[in-house]
Amino acid sequence: MRYTLDDGEKLNQEFPETFWIPSNVERENLLPGELVKLIFRISLESEQHVERMWVLIKERTTNGYIGELDNDPYCTNELRHGALVEFEPVHVIQIYEELPQA
Repeated sequence: MRYTLDDGEKLNQEFPETFWIPSNVERENLLPGELVKLIFRISLESEQHVERMWVLIKERTTNGYIGELDNDPYCTNELRHGALVEFEPVHVIQIYEELPQA
């Protein structure tokens, strides 16, 4: 099992009317403790699966971030909640925002 992360900026450029992403400023200034969604392209032998999963940012790096996977993918048991994931701002397709309490 191996995975790659899709480039959210590229998808936004290809489909600007239907694939929205946070601004560059938001994606480049995330902090530890924030939750972001990434697109994982998971290869299993001859099969390829695509899953959108949440990652909890643990630290900033010179090129981006290191986070912990906050989901379990449906397609494999080899990648689990808590796995470390290195990613860059281009990979971020959503930033979790809590809705205000009514």
